[in-house]
Amino acid sequence: MNFSPDGTRIVSASHDQTIKIWNNQGKLLKTLYGHSGEVESVSFSSDSQMIASGSKDHTIKIWSRDGVLLNTINVYIGPIYSVSFSPDNKKLAAGSDDGRLRLWDIDLDQLKEKACNQVSNYLHNPDANVDESDRHLCDGIDIELKKPPSH
Repeated sequence: MNFSPDGTRIVSASHDQTIKIWNNQGKLLKTLYGHSGEVESVSFSSDSQMIASGSKDHTIKIWSRDGVLLNTINVYIGPIYSVSFSPDNKKLAAGSDDGRLRLWDIDLDQLKEKACNQVSNYLHNPDANVDESDRHLCDGIDIELKKPPSH
């Protein structure tokens, strides 16, 4: 379990292969599916915009704070028991059952851009169930707003 650095969310790992995102009042916001093994570790990035999860399925997944899957890192070293972003969000550390620590260079700006391209229409939809503060998550990130299909 991990609190977001901005204090607005909590993320929890589960042995039912899911990740749950909660608000800071304990209300479940979203359940994330994607791992095929027990999820052992979750961690927010220092800017609270990304979540990393490590699993017994030998993968690390990186999600947007709203639960959009951005990237999967296949790790051939065994189950992942611990994941953590560096303070500058440029590295991801993972620990496995072999007792070693591994580091990956990551580009969170590219991942944020990818996430914002996927969720921008939803965030700007006035009918979407989105907190007003979350509508501005992608402000300042270069995104391509997709136009709805014309009828």
